[in-house]
Amino acid sequence: MKNSIMQKTTAWLSLMLLSVLFNTAVAASPLSSDLQNLLSEAQATDAQLAAITLTDNNMCSELLSAHQSVDALIDNIESVNAGLNTAISIDNDSLQALDDLSMVLVSMANSSTALSLDLSLLNSTTDMFAISNGLTAMLRLADDIGTMADRILEMSDKILLMADNIGLMADRIIITQQIQSDNLALTQASILATQQNSISLVSVASTSTYEVDFNSQTLTGNILAADISTTALTTFSMARKWADLATETDALMAQVKATHETITAASESNTVTIDADSYTALVDMSIMVNAIGTATQGLALVTESLSPFTKDATLSDSMVSVLQLTADIGVMADRILEMADLILAMADNIGLTADQIIATQQLQSTNYVATLASVEATQEIAISIIAVNSL
Repeated sequence: MKNSIMQKTTAWLSLMLLSVLFNTAVAASPLSSDLQNLLSEAQATDAQLAAITLTDNNMCSELLSAHQSVDALIDNIESVNAGLNTAISIDNDSLQALDDLSMVLVSMANSSTALSLDLSLLNSTTDMFAISNGLTAMLRLADDIGTMADRILEMSDKILLMADNIGLMADRIIITQQIQSDNLALTQASILATQQNSISLVSVASTSTYEVDFNSQTLTGNILAADISTTALTTFSMARKWADLATETDALMAQVKATHETITAASESNTVTIDADSYTALVDMSIMVNAIGTATQGLALVTESLSPFTKDATLSDSMVSVLQLTADIGVMADRILEMADLILAMADNIGLTADQIIATQQLQSTNYVATLASVEATQEIAISIIAVNSL
């Protein structure tokens, strides 16, 4: 009898223990829950965009409503991003949510392209004033979607930077970063198509130029790219030199963000005449950031070759700097593309410079994709080093 009671008690305790373990295992991490909430909101916004049918009576109201939804989603993404201030452990659910978010963005961007085509079809039957307002709303929406894509990529980079279990999740993280980059490239391609469709509608004044700021930051960035390219690493100086380069990159990133904030503030209340020199300078900036990304990738390869002979602590410190540096490169590339989109959205002389604007936007997208490829390759090297070092 006692044995029977003991056996039943043991079985009951085992079931309770399994239940606790199961519930613990399936409980979503705080990061996973935040990302799932963002994903649900993004899917709802995507459905809203897909359901829009533009007419001459509703184009402004529908596009404004979509802009507000996307803008609210950007705020929530930035809120989650701001909360990433302590070490975190990445799980598969979080990485899957990031993958799904970037896929939803591609769908949103495709919807914006379809809407721009709808706007083009209304051009011949709708008052030009209404078309002009619809165009402004269309360009704002495209800019919003691009900004959201940038923020999600930045959040992905920050999660990678804050993660304390990269070694265990290395392969899955690399797949996620590749998906992010591929989907972001598709998103930007759709946004470019949206802009081209919109630009073709308008031939329509204060002037503004940001050429001096752009050229100053381009000069600083080109010097930094040269510094990275000529940096000689040793197993003893590696951590210090990577830290110095990360500090320089962070300072440049702060300058680019400050200019972006200035243009963002202006875009909220002003229209400007497109300044050809500023657009040319922006292209030079995107080339500069691409050069930094390429140089960083080369130096990461040197680091990888030295890693078998380098102390673990030195490698660990170096990889922190590498991941921070690549995250900053990504932020700069994002902000430069956003500034081009903002200036375009503010412009009131699009028709007069349409060919140049289209060429500039195409160059921006090409340089952006190349920069993301370098950043992704560098991060893969860093993740590989961390994974080997954690074994």
